[in-house]
Amino acid sequence: MTFNKNLIAATALMTFAGLAQAVTETGTLAKGETMLSNGYEFSELSGSGTLSFSKLLVTALNLASVGMQAVPDAVLQISTSTNSSGAVKYVTASAAAPVTALTSSFDGVTASIIGVGTHGGSLQTTVKNNATNGAGSLSISDLRVDLATKTIYADIDGGNGVGFKDNYALWTYDTLTGPTVFDVSDVGQTPVTKSSTNTLSGLFLVNSSDIDNIFVKALNLNNTGRSGINAVNNRTATNTAGFGSITSSIAVTVVAVPEPSTYALMGVGLVGLALFGRRRAAR
Repeated sequence: MTFNKNLIAATALMTFAGLAQAVTETGTLAKGETMLSNGYEFSELSGSGTLSFSKLLVTALNLASVGMQAVPDAVLQISTSTNSSGAVKYVTASAAAPVTALTSSFDGVTASIIGVGTHGGSLQTTVKNNATNGAGSLSISDLRVDLATKTIYADIDGGNGVGFKDNYALWTYDTLTGPTVFDVSDVGQTPVTKSSTNTLSGLFLVNSSDIDNIFVKALNLNNTGRSGINAVNNRTATNTAGFGSITSSIAVTVVAVPEPSTYALMGVGLVGLALFGRRRAAR
């Protein structure tokens, strides 16, 4: 049997060239799970997303004497002060929830983050006072950020007839700072941890009607309470923060793991080169 040396060489070169090419793939890595993409294994997702309440939102909570509780698995971080009459007021408030899912597109070199999901949130409750008509409750949890549309989704559970809203488009954000790309060009068969921290700022409602349909209704706010929450969503030159900001810190372990098809292609290429070498040696 004879072999066309040009054909063998071309086959081998095409094979190795094919190994260098990768198709951009989109996938979601869940916490505790593993994802394979373009010859790499992604695992050990960790991190948290922290929603920091804006000053105007804290003011609105104080106006209606809103109580706050953590929705598992989030952790509330609250600082307070006490005025001369003994009333306790919030000074700062935030809710930190663990990252549970990371959606990215991967071209074989860089993984670009396009979505982040967290688990947990905060529950706001009210009783009758000068800013409310009576008892109310509103839970906002399980935030999911879509970087492509700059939309933040959440699970909403509200009292007074609001009910449960799954994966509801609640906020948009104005700016994103920090890297959203993992570069894996330096990763081999030894696992490497890649991390990224970014902040989404300027959270405003997707639908301004949610002021009344969700916040006012669920928390049973009267006109006084409504004025406070309405000011939070009123975009002006002096109010660019809206409801606040979200800072996400994410870490992922990456390791190169050639797929079975890759080994098969390498085998074909090496066989071709070996046959070509033997034919040249026999001449």
